[in-house]
Amino acid sequence: MDEHQSNGQEIIVQPVENIVEIDGGNMFTTSLIVAQAFEKEHKDVLRAISNLECSEEFSERNFAPAEYQDAQGKMRPAYRLTRDGFSFLAMGFTGKKAAAWKEKFLEAFNVMEKALHSPILPIPDVPRGDDETRRKRAVKLLRGFISYWAFVEKIPLSIAEFIIAARFQVSRLEEIPSSEQQSEALRYVYFLMNHPAYEDNVQGTPEQEILLRNMLTACSQFRHTRDWNMEDDFKMMSGVSVEEVSSLSPHSMEKMLSLAGCLLHRVFQRTKDWNYLLDSMNGGKGCEA
Repeated sequence: MDEHQSNGQEIIVQPVENIVEIDGGNMFTTSLIVAQAFEKEHKDVLRAISNLECSEEFSERNFAPAEYQDAQGKMRPAYRLTRDGFSFLAMGFTGKKAAAWKEKFLEAFNVMEKALHSPILPIPDVPRGDDETRRKRAVKLLRGFISYWAFVEKIPLSIAEFIIAARFQVSRLEEIPSSEQQSEALRYVYFLMNHPAYEDNVQGTPEQEILLRNMLTACSQFRHTRDWNMEDDFKMMSGVSVEEVSSLSPHSMEKMLSLAGCLLHRVFQRTKDWNYLLDSMNGGKGCEA
């Protein structure tokens, strides 16, 4: 952890997007990041933590002493805060802007937790070519996958990229060192793209379930998909059967609808390509859809 000094005020160098970090599979934020996000001096955050009226056991579990090096090269005290520790501390921060930052911190913790406990599915390896070309293409491919995940999950792209980079203990996607780890990152994001997110206690609407069933039914109406069970394909990709979607939250239902839309588009485009090939082979006589 690093920082500058300016007119006696502490200015934190670390980007505010990296509000939740990971070390050894444990999620945390730091007193430095909290100070920056809530526009407080770091010494005031340290004082607030020291003055919290919580038990010694709670403090030991959720506020770990740490250090950082300041601009003069001196080691200064700081804290690592768990999600519970942050929540306890942030109860004392008031105002509309503080409330917005509380939501952002907790959202980051929730998304990170979901990402850390998700399994990995196989997808094709990263692009081929010489090392430098392959690396650049792999980063572009990974960033595209992450962008789609951020869109369907409704989280900031900066947080989404940080979560993936942190899983591989780097600060940027470009720093993922090996092609094997790049492939693993792609498989990991592919899983996150297509599976339900963390749930709340609110269920999706009957209208959403009807939309999903209609799209999957449409996928199996084309000439080359009439014998396909698209509901099985959907479950293989999402881990959720059509019968189970009614228990999902509205947010997760929107994510599943996005997946069904992608399936419908893929089947339609493949049918067009296949019909074009058959049409060419039949001398331009045309083929049924």
